[in-house]
Parts: sequence; structure tokens; C-alpha cells
Amino acid sequence: MPQAKIDSIIFDMDGTVVLARDIAIQSVHRGTEEIFLELGIDAALPTRERILDSIGKPSPEYFASLFPDLATPVRGRIQQRIYQLEANLLAEGAGSFAPGAPGALVKLRRMGLKLGLASNCGVGFLKGNIDAFGLDKYFDMVLCSGMRGYPPKAALLREILAEFRSKRAMMVGDRSYDIEAATECKMIPVGVSYGYGAPGELEKAELVIDNLNELPSMLDGSKSESQLTGNAHAS
Repeated sequence: MPQAKIDSIIFDMDGTVVLARDIAIQSVHRGTEEIFLELGIDAALPTRERILDSIGKPSPEYFASLFPDLATPVRGRIQQRIYQLEANLLAEGAGSFAPGAPGALVKLRRMGLKLGLASNCGVGFLKGNIDAFGLDKYFDMVLCSGMRGYPPKAALLREILAEFRSKRAMMVGDRSYDIEAATECKMIPVGVSYGYGAPGELEKAELVIDNLNELPSMLDGSKSESQLTGNAHAS
């Protein structure tokens, strides 16, 4: 029996559609330093490597991995300061779209595909990116973990798929969490090479692309969808 055509694509946000690497590093370092000074804490700041490795986790896990030895109230104060700094940097024009993102998203919508955005971030970071990049005009549904109490990413994907009444869908992301969630939801997992993923992290993706503009040509018949063997999920 022939597979249904791909009718929906869900994208991760940071590291896939937008790139906020410098925002994350600056916000964590500055916000942590400020709170440490206020509270008289003498401790090392999270390293750049730890910050980048932690991006993509749900916000509670992200901050726990950055500050595993801090008391919860202190971690909470740092978290709020970082949120403020991230919002300020986004409003000032920091960050950028990922390679090919705006054009690819417009083309995919013109092709009749439903587009969703699913992020493990909190509500504030999502709103900052929506305001900075106008993301809501590119997507039919936008969802973040903070809007649902930080469930596993697969739960966000299922909610969007149900809303779209999708028969066959693709997930595009930069971390293993995205690929694992897509596989759990029987979506086609596609990785991007330019995000936060470490070497080998995307080995279970169906394919890995360097630019989001590769997607429209892949799905408009220029390249065969038969190259993609993800199973259709239950409707």
C-alpha cells in the first residue's frame, strides 16, 4: 500500500529555525555573574561548552544542568535574570534566522503543507523569538514546553499532529531529543547540521540537511519522497 504524502512539518526552534547561540552564552554568563555578586557567591560560571550542550533540554532540565550544585531558590533567581537578558537581547536584534529559513518556510506553506513549531523552551523565550522574528506568520501552530508544564517533546508533537489531522509528517531539529521524539511519534526525523548537536548526535535521523531550503525541492517532486521512509502515525 503506497504511503501517504507528507502533509505536515514540525520544526524545533532554536538551532533549527533561529540561531541564538550568542544570546544563550551572553545571558547565562552575565545573569549568573550578576546574581552571584548580589548574593556574595564565589563560584565558577557555567562554561560555554556546558551551555551549548544543555540547549534543547526543557527549561527545568536546562537550568539544573547549568547549576547542579545551587539551591533551588538561587537557581530560580538566576533563571529569571537570564530570561530578562534573553528578552532584551532579542529585542535589540541579537540572533538570526537559520540558513534559508524564511524562504523555505514561505515555500512550504505555498505548497500546502501545515507547519508547526515545537520548542522545549519557556514561554518568555518563545514570545521573545516570535516578536523578534515574526515567527507566528510562518507557522500554523506554535507550542513550547512552558505552555504545557514542560512535558516530553513527543507530547508537544502529538498535540500538533492531532490539531493538523496529519497522516504523514516530518520533524526537523538539531538535537537528539528532536530525533527521538519524532521517532516515538512515527514521524520522519530530519536533522540540521548547523545547530547545537554534537558529532554523531543525529545519526538516527533519516537525513541531515545543511540548509532549510533543501526541504521544498525535496518535497515538490524534484527529489522523490520515497527516499524518506518514516512511518505514518495514527490519525
